Amino acid sequence: MITFSLEFWIILAAICLLLELITGGFYLMSVGIGGIAATISNYMGFDPITQLIFFAVFTIIFLIISRPLAKKLTKGSPSKKATTDRFIGQKGMVIEAIDSENSGMIKISGELWRARSEDSIDVGEEIVVSDVKGVRLIVKKVDEK
Repeated sequence: MITFSLEFWIILAAICLLLELITGGFYLMSVGIGGIAATISNYMGFDPITQLIFFAVFTIIFLIISRPLAKKLTKGSPSKKATTDRFIGQKGMVIEAIDSENSGMIKISGELWRARSEDSIDVGEEIVVSDVKGVRLIVKKVDEK
């Protein structure tokens, strides 16, 4: 006959709850809570089958409860974008000439950035950021459409 020690259930619950802190998907938390329920049933002297039933039932109940909660908590979270993506569509000024073969320097939102363009753009001309490639901004003259 299979037996489960009190330590087994405690360790299972602790590992699942600690891993939940790392992953944050609410799945392991449900298993950890099931482990806590099984630990309590073991402490109260229930047989191993009853412990497994406690484990399974509490795990399933908390999975059912936690999934909608997890979706609600993560629903409004902003999408992650690269920091440089915020510059797309913004206007700036060329401070080091840009040609189709070499990158130049632009000033946008008070910051200096390396930029490339398909066309040559002289110092002092106004540009608009059309794309980002790595750490370089891709720009066009403002009067271009």
